[in-house]
Amino acid sequence: MARESGASREAILLAARREFAARGFAGARVEAIAREAGINKAMLFYYFSSKEGLYQAILQQVMTAFFKKVQGLVTPALTPGEFLERFPELYIELCAGNPDFVRIVAFDLIHDPDNVCAVMAGIISRMTDFRPHPLFEVIRRWHAQGLVSEADPVQFMMNVVALSIFSFIGRPMVEAISGMRVADDGEFTRRRVASVVNVLKRGMLK
Repeated sequence: MARESGASREAILLAARREFAARGFAGARVEAIAREAGINKAMLFYYFSSKEGLYQAILQQVMTAFFKKVQGLVTPALTPGEFLERFPELYIELCAGNPDFVRIVAFDLIHDPDNVCAVMAGIISRMTDFRPHPLFEVIRRWHAQGLVSEADPVQFMMNVVALSIFSFIGRPMVEAISGMRVADDGEFTRRRVASVVNVLKRGMLK
C-alpha cells in the first residue's frame, strides 16, 4: 500500500509539473492534473491539500536540492575562481535536469511574478540550514581583497545566473535566428558550462 501511495504522489507531481509548465499557476487546472495522473481530485487533495500546496511542493523539490549543493560549495576556503566554475555547473545542470521547473518559473515570472516570488521566498525561509547572506558577504570580501571586479553582490550574482539560465530560455531564439538546431543532450550541457565559465572568469576575475 505504501508503494502504491508513493507511486500516486509521484504521478501527481509529474502531471502537475507538465500542467504548470504549460499554463502557469493561474492557468493550471486541478482537474487536468488529476486526469493526467490517473486519479480523482479527492486523492490529489489528500496528498497536497490545495493547488497552492502542489505548486509549492514542485518548486521546493528542485530548490531544496539545489540550495543544499550551493551551501556545500560556499566554504571559508572558497576562491572566486572556484565559485565561477562550480556555480554555473550546478545551475546549468539543474536546468538541464528539470526543464519543466525552468518553464514554470519563467512563465510565472512574466505572468504572475508576485506569486512565484512569494512561494520561492517562503521555501528559502523554511530552509533553516540555508541563508543567502553568507555568500553575499563572501563576494564583498573578494572585492575588498581585489579578487573580483564587481563590488555589488546582487550584480555579481545577476551576471552569473543570467548567463546560466539563458542557456535554456534563450536557446529557441538563438535557434530561430541561426537556423541551426541545438542538440538537447549532455554534450550541449558540458560545452555550455565550459563557455559560461570562460566568459565569467575572463570578465569578473581581477
